[in-house]
Amino acid sequence: MRIQNEVDCVLEAQEVKAGDGRLSFVGTFRLEFPLPPQDEHLPEAVEKAVEKGGQKLKRQTFQYLMEKMDVELLLTMRQGKEGQGIVCRGHREMTFKTIFGTVSVKRRRVLHKADGSLEVPAARAWGTPQQVTITQGLTDAVCDAMLNESSRKSLRQVEERADEAGLLGRVTVLNLVHQEGGTLHEALRKRAQTVFDADPEAARCLLPCVPELPPEEIPSPVEEVNAWEVLAGFPGAPTADAVEVDQPRRVDDDTIMVQADEVTVHAQAGTGCKEIRVYNAVVSTAQQSWYFSEENAQALVVMVGALLAVLGVHRGLMRLLFVNDGARWIRNWFEGLPVKSKNMVLCWYHLAKRCFNDLGMACGRRRAEEIGKEVLGHLWEGRVEEALAVLAQHRLEMKNRPAIDRVIEYIRNRRPYLPCYRERREAGLWIASNRVEKINDWTVSQRCKGRGMDWTREGVLSLAVLESARRNGELPHWRHMRELPDMVITAPPSQAV
Repeated sequence: MRIQNEVDCVLEAQEVKAGDGRLSFVGTFRLEFPLPPQDEHLPEAVEKAVEKGGQKLKRQTFQYLMEKMDVELLLTMRQGKEGQGIVCRGHREMTFKTIFGTVSVKRRRVLHKADGSLEVPAARAWGTPQQVTITQGLTDAVCDAMLNESSRKSLRQVEERADEAGLLGRVTVLNLVHQEGGTLHEALRKRAQTVFDADPEAARCLLPCVPELPPEEIPSPVEEVNAWEVLAGFPGAPTADAVEVDQPRRVDDDTIMVQADEVTVHAQAGTGCKEIRVYNAVVSTAQQSWYFSEENAQALVVMVGALLAVLGVHRGLMRLLFVNDGARWIRNWFEGLPVKSKNMVLCWYHLAKRCFNDLGMACGRRRAEEIGKEVLGHLWEGRVEEALAVLAQHRLEMKNRPAIDRVIEYIRNRRPYLPCYRERREAGLWIASNRVEKINDWTVSQRCKGRGMDWTREGVLSLAVLESARRNGELPHWRHMRELPDMVITAPPSQAV
């Protein structure tokens, strides 16, 4: 007996045809549901009925088309093994989990007369598992939801979209994200390796040198193609033209800017560690930005190095500028690159924060503000020696001298990376690593640092890789083609003038 408030949807196929490289479906569709009253709720009632009927229509259409393709497959193999033909032996149902719900599809089973073997041709041709197939569309929907919500909320979201409770399990949702993120991650690594395989000189110049290499095999700095002007703010640079204060920051002319950083999340107890690190980088030219996420620093260097190779850094076509917080792994990376036209700017925010924190430990907050203001005033103008002299002058009055010694050592070790910040700021150029801080938020912090959240390495890295690919505009191509596009450059790199 039909329930009175039930939405009834019936699809009757009149013609399902495959030919000339096209698959066509012609049928009649009937939608029936209780007549809503003529009041302010009528549009909502009709909308819900149409939505529910539409989901049923999608499922029935999917079933008709898949069963038609099963028939077409049998026609192509009707000669059977050794040309002795086949005999149909009933059907095997296959369950498909799709973005519009669960669909059961009947697939024919055949017997080969040549050897008496039984098989379901569609299972082999379509590469489906034995029991349930989760479609790529549903996988993509799960991943998109997981980039923004928890696994429970993501599951609820896809179930509401399909109008089917129990469509998937929570563990299945997590497994889908791990699988999709891992597959994409592997493809990204293969693409980077392809770049270096095609250009061995790029690998010699842009990848970390292995310490065991004999001295004669360690790459030497490349020769500059042209005479580059010194970057604004560094000694010997011409005075840069000032820009309006509200103008967006820009990358130095003929320069590739690299910002890199790491971000941590709480690890699950079963991982054997307290926290998990994700390494992020953003590479920018005047026209475009690219985003990268990796599980360790060396792997990130390979990813970024492949893009630098495509941009011709090792051939002297572009100069290299690092703007970072001065972490040891970043400095080792920068200093190990045998590229002559390179500079690094220590992030002003991290410089100021480090000075104030250590001075506060050395002499207290109030006195630290007085001394720190004078020290940072010199550093803002690029007067590093004067800043060190102020610190040395006040060293004897400090209660905690090791703390002020750390500030002095910090500045001395990063002396080559301290330009005149004022000149760069007035010219509208980058002085802080806030662009990579933003990608840290996008890929990890906003999604994975909620209260009570803990992660596996596969989970957090999968989400970070998927988000980076989405920001790069590569995710649609990956989902459609199951391969990555070549690294796209909006405008070809120009040589120095």
